[in-house]
Amino acid sequence: MLTFELSQYGAVRLVEIAGRLDESESARLLAIVGEAIAAGARRIILEMSAVEHIGEAGLFTLMQALKLARRNSAALSLAQPSDAVREALAASALGQLLRIYDSRAEALESP
Repeated sequence: MLTFELSQYGAVRLVEIAGRLDESESARLLAIVGEAIAAGARRIILEMSAVEHIGEAGLFTLMQALKLARRNSAALSLAQPSDAVREALAASALGQLLRIYDSRAEALESP
């Protein structure tokens, strides 16, 4: 099961994600990113320190979320990815497309 905790910092939406990001949960993440953009967020930070597993469907969803953000002049980045997320990103080209921060504070402070 995947859980989400949402916070707003001005035009920045922070989405804390915990659990397993797989095919059964991916649509929820994309919906949350879409809702953040519709609500006016110009930056969306996915805090992924508590993500235990990310499958191919999860990586595909991150790619879709990145495309959605870019189409709507918003930025999508990751903060504090877990080892499982880092390994999955390293095995795909997606890790080179996303801005990745080592901490939530660093992501929030970045312009």
